[in-house]
Amino acid sequence: MKWLYELSAYLDRWNSITICVRLVLAVVCGGAIGLTRTVKRRGAGFKTHALVCLGSALVMMTGQYIYVSFGAISDIARLAAQVISGVGFLGVGTIMVTRDNHVKGLTTAAGLWTCAGIGLSIGIGFYSGALITTLLVLFIYRFMGRVDEIAYEHSRVMDIYIEFESRKSIAPFIGVLKENNYKIVQMKLNKSKKNKEEIVNATLVLEVAPKLKHDIVIDVLKDIPGVEYVEEL
Repeated sequence: MKWLYELSAYLDRWNSITICVRLVLAVVCGGAIGLTRTVKRRGAGFKTHALVCLGSALVMMTGQYIYVSFGAISDIARLAAQVISGVGFLGVGTIMVTRDNHVKGLTTAAGLWTCAGIGLSIGIGFYSGALITTLLVLFIYRFMGRVDEIAYEHSRVMDIYIEFESRKSIAPFIGVLKENNYKIVQMKLNKSKKNKEEIVNATLVLEVAPKLKHDIVIDVLKDIPGVEYVEEL
């Protein structure tokens, strides 16, 4: 294990080789995370994550370079703080609300922000923290999605998007909900147009009985006269 300590000590030094290692490692870590987004056809994919991680590493190294070159007159963490706050604007660009009020892109935005942190860690030479975080992010992307699915399946609260034939279909719809003891926590009616035809739709939050499968609720809603489309958000 002696070689490992020697390698670690060498990588902590400030020279051209270690600078290249840090920048390349930032591209590898950021690219690995971004690749999981590309596979799912998200807006911010391999290139975006790699660039965010690389840029963050460069900013951190620039702060270190200023400190090494000019001494205590520079604060190494100052530039890093701007990255942490500034990357939030990039993350906002990945978040969008669909026509059925379904929010998408939060996970990608969080991944970009974490990628910036990984890049800062690599830039200052905190390799172990950066590599462990990269592995944890990949683990979360790969396996933790199922945890969300299980939690949603057993939740008493359902977020639902519905399209009606007309406004007259809303009253019978609410009546069926009451007959099945589905409690309306929140309901918002909207209007939209598709092929020049007006579509009456609604997003609502329902509270159902414990352990009631969501698929059963969706099937009940689909069978209500006047309901054209139902989707759980």
